[in-house]
Amino acid sequence: MTTIIVLGIIFYFLYKTFGNKKKNNSVDSYNYSKVQVKKDLNLNTKPNSNIRKNDNSIIDITGDSYKINQNNPQAGLKKYMPGVPLWKHQYVYSYAEITSATYVQIEFYNLFKKSFLRGEYLDLEGNNNYAFILLFDLLTEYDKDIPGLSRLLNLLGNYYPKTKPYGESFLAKKKGTSLGIANLEYHNRNEYQNNYTDNDYWKLGSKYKTRLNLKNDEIELLNILWFPSNNFCSIEYCCLEILKLYISTISELKNRYIKEGTNLDNQFLMVADVIARKHFKYRANSNNYKYCIDSTLKEIYSNIFKHCENAVREHYGHKRKINTDTYFTTPEAKAEFEARIISKVVEILPKIVSQINPPDNSTDIELYTQNTNRWKIKYEELTKNYTDNPKLFIENVLLLGSLNKKNPSVENIFFEASKFISKFDKESALILYVHYIHYDMKSATFDNKQLTKTIQKSLFKTNEQLHEFQIVLSEFIKGKNLEKALLGVSNIYAVKRKKINLDTEFIKEVEHQHSGTVELLNEYLKDEYEDENNSIKTQEVNNEDVKIEITQKAEAIRSSSYTNSIPFTQIHEATLEIFSKSNFTVSQIELEAFAKSKGVFKNQLVESINDICYENLDDVLIEEEEEHFTINPNYYQKLLAI
Repeated sequence: MTTIIVLGIIFYFLYKTFGNKKKNNSVDSYNYSKVQVKKDLNLNTKPNSNIRKNDNSIIDITGDSYKINQNNPQAGLKKYMPGVPLWKHQYVYSYAEITSATYVQIEFYNLFKKSFLRGEYLDLEGNNNYAFILLFDLLTEYDKDIPGLSRLLNLLGNYYPKTKPYGESFLAKKKGTSLGIANLEYHNRNEYQNNYTDNDYWKLGSKYKTRLNLKNDEIELLNILWFPSNNFCSIEYCCLEILKLYISTISELKNRYIKEGTNLDNQFLMVADVIARKHFKYRANSNNYKYCIDSTLKEIYSNIFKHCENAVREHYGHKRKINTDTYFTTPEAKAEFEARIISKVVEILPKIVSQINPPDNSTDIELYTQNTNRWKIKYEELTKNYTDNPKLFIENVLLLGSLNKKNPSVENIFFEASKFISKFDKESALILYVHYIHYDMKSATFDNKQLTKTIQKSLFKTNEQLHEFQIVLSEFIKGKNLEKALLGVSNIYAVKRKKINLDTEFIKEVEHQHSGTVELLNEYLKDEYEDENNSIKTQEVNNEDVKIEITQKAEAIRSSSYTNSIPFTQIHEATLEIFSKSNFTVSQIELEAFAKSKGVFKNQLVESINDICYENLDDVLIEEEEEHFTINPNYYQKLLAI
């Protein structure tokens, strides 16, 4: 009987210990009752309080819930302190997508790859394009090393889960299983975009089928593409015009092939075949060959789209072009691609690009903002077609200025227009110069550009006129009343009737004494005006230039825009202002000319600014990129005074 009782007690405790655990166990946590139970592997040994304190086999069961952490590799991701460069989500079908990345994005990708290969995994902060580029990069680099590739893709999938199904697909195909690479397209469109409820909507053809009144074959044609992620295409109007031009280009290309006794599908397939065999060295009809054919066909359509985009950019006066280079560089593959496809596309585009609609006002405003020198194209048209109508010229310049209201270089339009019209109409020149001052005061730095000596002489025939204009400028700077300033300009040239008594004898005497003296206008050009608020000094600089220098007595027109903790000099701030007004990209030629005008070397100027900023940014501010210098806008914002 005693034995039965003992066995009963043992089974009771076993049931309470293990039975309750199974009932209350869940994936993430365990809930326990408030009763404390002692679990001892040696049931015949009576546990004591001293053993309990140090015995890991004893479990306290309470009413609290505990989160049991799963094995989560993502918890080991390292934060990249400068911040991961934003890369807007796009489909990534091959490593060639890296060509659409910016210099900053490519630089970070190289750092990301090196870190990954040495076992350091960076937190991408949702910018999964980098992980997918690395996926295709590893597939190429470790193509012959299946064990090494398997290890790296498993690590990539663990730390960056979005890539996991695609990595497994590739590995399965390489190992000869039935899963295969063929599933990649399905995953790419259905799982990679799992944030969207309707995937078809995010395909170009499906999204714009009603807007563009597309036929079924045109919908399928556009659905091959993925959304471009650059600033130009982010303007929907521009994107739509590119799509229409792209459809027309493919249609014209089909017609040309038919006239040659072939068709588009055959020609594209022949090019893809050469690329697969000659560039990638894949055996015909192998699994890798078949996948390469499929992905290359998409790359061909994508490349044609890029050529269409560049044509629209050119037509809209947007000088910045996107890179149309391809990832296949083998001479045979490149020659086939150029001869059979691109040479024809290049012939077609100039003939049909005129079919696209000109940009509307809102699109123009955005384009002028993106390309700060774009206004020069329209301005050259205005000056070239000038027909001795200053009023119409002013209206056109004001319209051009309104379209450039978001352009940090807008004041330059009015300054150049003032110089041009001064040859034809004085009052119009002063009106446009007042508009220049109006926009210049709104900019980060008051440039106070110089006027030429010739213009000064043509605008002011008397000392009184010059004084009146100085007063107009002074009151305008003080009160910021543009309408009043423009009215004041009109009064400068109004006829002022005065009764004049002439002493003919005295005139003859003066003419005799002062014949051959210095021209009176040279005295005008060394005049000054001053009131309680402003000081305006007009002084000849050289034979060609004069300077109208305007200063406020009470306070400077504009204090430094940058934080006091960075000891910028005046030339440093002027250099940064050039970048700000040029959308943070300045050509090497332009910066060299500026540096030369200040008596310094271009590289010396750039290095001095970078040295000053390095302590605050922990990085260089101005970077050299081919024929341009660029500034990261996020870095620039950190320099501004709060």
